[in-house]
Amino acid sequence: MSSRYVSLLVLTALVACSGEGETTTSGFTATSPMTTSTSGFTTTSTTATDTDASTSAAATSTSGTSETSGGTVASTGGVSDSDTDAGAVCGDGVVEGLEACDDGNADNTDDCLDDCTLPTCGDGYVQAGVEACDDGNADNSDGCLATCEVAACGDGYVQAGVEECDDGNNDDADGCLSTCTMAVCGDGVLWEGVEACDDGNDVDDDACSNTCSVASCGDGVVQASEGEECDDGNDVDTDACLSTCKMAQCGDGVVWADMEECDDGGNNNDNTGPCRTDCTLCDCQGDDVMGKTCADVGEFTCGTLKCNGCGFDTAACSNPPKPTYNGPAAPDFSADGCWLPCAGYLDNQGGDDIPTAWGSNCTNQAFSRLRVVCGASNSSYRYITVEKNVFKDGLSGYPEVNLISESKDQNGNGWAVIGNQIYAENNQPNTGRSWWGGGNGCGEANRNLTVNNVCTYEASNCFGQNIAGSRYLWVYVAP
Repeated sequence: MSSRYVSLLVLTALVACSGEGETTTSGFTATSPMTTSTSGFTTTSTTATDTDASTSAAATSTSGTSETSGGTVASTGGVSDSDTDAGAVCGDGVVEGLEACDDGNADNTDDCLDDCTLPTCGDGYVQAGVEACDDGNADNSDGCLATCEVAACGDGYVQAGVEECDDGNNDDADGCLSTCTMAVCGDGVLWEGVEACDDGNDVDDDACSNTCSVASCGDGVVQASEGEECDDGNDVDTDACLSTCKMAQCGDGVVWADMEECDDGGNNNDNTGPCRTDCTLCDCQGDDVMGKTCADVGEFTCGTLKCNGCGFDTAACSNPPKPTYNGPAAPDFSADGCWLPCAGYLDNQGGDDIPTAWGSNCTNQAFSRLRVVCGASNSSYRYITVEKNVFKDGLSGYPEVNLISESKDQNGNGWAVIGNQIYAENNQPNTGRSWWGGGNGCGEANRNLTVNNVCTYEASNCFGQNIAGSRYLWVYVAP
């Protein structure tokens, strides 16, 4: 029994002896069971009775008066909780009064603190074997978590000044690595949904660029290891770098702007064209001389320039002496060969506008063909082409046939002569009467020409054009 309990019993007895009322000769009987708890001190008093007297006194508890089956006991003064705990000594090894514990030592790392309270996480003391740390606060961003665990990468809390991030997992494919550093391009770890690749180096011309994009043609970086020769970051095929990331060159089938005239790839051909193997255009494009004439390609003054594969055929080009011509303005046949006017007359009704000896300037040995033209003007006419210079060589018969190779009008449209025949007195057209395209006589509807006949006009019929009036007659020669 503690000394505090003994003192209370003595005090109760003294109060009972000094109380008002009568006492019996039989004495004072007290029954005082007592209960002690950590929250205070509580007494339970039975009724003290006088076997002979009618009055009795009662002892009260700390809460006032208490009733018993035998009456009421009054105390001279209550005993408070502070009074009951006043004797408890923290550290004496005995749990008393309001103490939660008392292990008799000042060690704050065991299961009882030196103020006789139970240790808890957050009290600032590291409980050995239970807590890894205890910094007395709930801050999870320092070295000790609010759970009294040492902060570590992967605990889900960012430790200030130590970690860049902490998402509480070991997944390196998200924005926070398992090392608690932020995912960045170049860390060698693929950040899903953000990076297409990450090879962990700063080499920009390998399969993964420095922007963590998969190397591809058109990204502006030359990946030599991937077979790229160039990469200008665009899909323009006409510059120095094709959209296939190959260097532009003659023969690739793409015309390099300002550098090549043409490029037919494998079809480039120096003999047939239309594009040479050096990617320059052939002079001829098929049968098109591209506007060139004999005079553009050699020492020629007339003729017909033709194509021969990639180049020109100048066989029909010539440089003959120019005939003397004093006649009226004649049609221009220069684009149709080397046709040069050698005779020209305006034939009016009556008179002698076309002399008997005509076309004397058409007999030069350099000319082997004739073209005879008749019409109302130099923009409205018909003509025949004769594949023999009959002014120079005469006719071999009366008539000579099949000398006329073509019959056309000013627009190049064909028309049919009466017959492919040429007649002349003495077989010499320029010294007498002659009939061109058939032997019909006078008749403006006849599709032939008769010269110096007995008709109204010296150039009669005019190839059937029904010209009611003056008409022109021209003669041309060609080599």
